[in-house]
Amino acid sequence: MDILLKAMLKEDPVMVVSLIDTETVEKARKIHDTLPTATAALGRVISGALLLASTLKENQKITLQIRGDGPVREIIAEADAQYRVRAYIKRPHIHMGLKDGKLDVGRAIGKGFINVIRDLGLRDVYQSSVPLQTGEIATDLAYYLNVSEQIPSAVSLGVYVDTDNSVKASGGFMVQRLPGARDEVISFIERKLSNVKTASSMILDGLSPLEIIEEAVGLPVDVLDEKEVTYYCSCSKERVLGAMVTLGRKEIEEMLKKGENLEVSCRFCGNVYDVTLKDLEVILRGYDNN
Repeated sequence: MDILLKAMLKEDPVMVVSLIDTETVEKARKIHDTLPTATAALGRVISGALLLASTLKENQKITLQIRGDGPVREIIAEADAQYRVRAYIKRPHIHMGLKDGKLDVGRAIGKGFINVIRDLGLRDVYQSSVPLQTGEIATDLAYYLNVSEQIPSAVSLGVYVDTDNSVKASGGFMVQRLPGARDEVISFIERKLSNVKTASSMILDGLSPLEIIEEAVGLPVDVLDEKEVTYYCSCSKERVLGAMVTLGRKEIEEMLKKGENLEVSCRFCGNVYDVTLKDLEVILRGYDNN
């Protein structure tokens, strides 16, 4: 079972979140049929979105979008406060080989932007964008948090893809300094983090989310929250038809003229929905009623 755990240092306001999402990322790999480098990139974005979701309140959602000029082009992950996540990768069949013994995610992503969209359940959404620094996702996410949200943060993300292309370990952790944290405590954590194992290595070694936190910061913590993580897509035929309304009258009329039913697939989960001529007629009548 995949788990996200949220904790606070006992003596200082430092938030620490750890995540194991191996099963979730493996499900995403199967849905999108990704090759190893694309799998690692997709998994890191999924993990990053889930770590950001730890800052949400009930009924809020967050979207993490990576857009670069590398061969992968674009990755999107959406997560909510219940740690349900779904994701999409534009070009899943990318494998770039290794760099320094690791899958070369940075080259697969390239230069571009990291966009974060927070849906707080209000009329408008909060959106912020910063340039990608490395394309390795973890460094980029920490940069975003430091620059855009002005929260000093350290982020580690890791995905281990086995020789059979399956995901054997995926997860990460995030450390955030909150107002009032002592400088000496932050200096201690920084020294600890400089020598800590990668997130995927700790998961492969069998560490639990709490043990990952203890290994990362080396200080006692109080657990605030612990929940299961799942890959979940909220798509439905009603949502598909609602999205088709945005195509406009002219395009719907063109579809009707062809006289053929349509098959529309969800890019997040691959579910296929049949859109009949009758469905198109209902959409068309909707334009007349508005």
